[in-house]
Amino acid sequence: MKLLAEEKLLWSPTVVNSRMNRERNASGINSYEKEFKFKPEEFLATKISESGKASWLDLCCGVGNALIQTANYFDKRGQQNLVKLKGIDLINTFSPIEKHLTCLDFKTRSLTDWESGVAYDMITCVHGLHYLGDKLKVIEAIIKALNPDGLFIANLDISNIVIQGTNSRDFLKKYFKQNGLIYKARLRIIKRIGPANLNFPVRYLGADDECGPNYTGQDSVTSYYSI
Repeated sequence: MKLLAEEKLLWSPTVVNSRMNRERNASGINSYEKEFKFKPEEFLATKISESGKASWLDLCCGVGNALIQTANYFDKRGQQNLVKLKGIDLINTFSPIEKHLTCLDFKTRSLTDWESGVAYDMITCVHGLHYLGDKLKVIEAIIKALNPDGLFIANLDISNIVIQGTNSRDFLKKYFKQNGLIYKARLRIIKRIGPANLNFPVRYLGADDECGPNYTGQDSVTSYYSI
């Protein structure tokens, strides 16, 4: 098995996947609500009622429908000035942002070496971690970018993480628990409230983009580490 470095993984057809999270809405059918069991717009509305403002960063956002739906939700409430929405994706297939939506912007880039200079009330990644190489490094960067009571929630299949020299599943579950990360194995969802400076005690080796489908039925990327 040949492991790919990050710069080569970006060109993999497995990574540029157009089927998983391209067109999901925030709520309703085929939505983030169905994945995570809450409506993003209602979560942000609660933040506004508590602190007067709210922010959401959606990584691997696809065409950005969830963010656009949320921007329209706050536009109808006359609250666009109180919310900040941002989507990041590897490929530029974003839906057009109507001119009246001023609270939203999209950015095209990979998450390799990504760091946020801004803290957010919510950071999501719907089925995006499946296609990343150094998944743990991205999780570290996400956790650092949370506001004090900010929410991180994402799909994660720890079967796609191999840590050589140990039982990967037990290692990850123990580390998650020790560092305030909640992992729901049946749902394959990881979450945390509030920021932290995580430092997974592993070394990234590379990724396998030919490992086949994971629980989603779609081809995925397995990340390899060593102790």
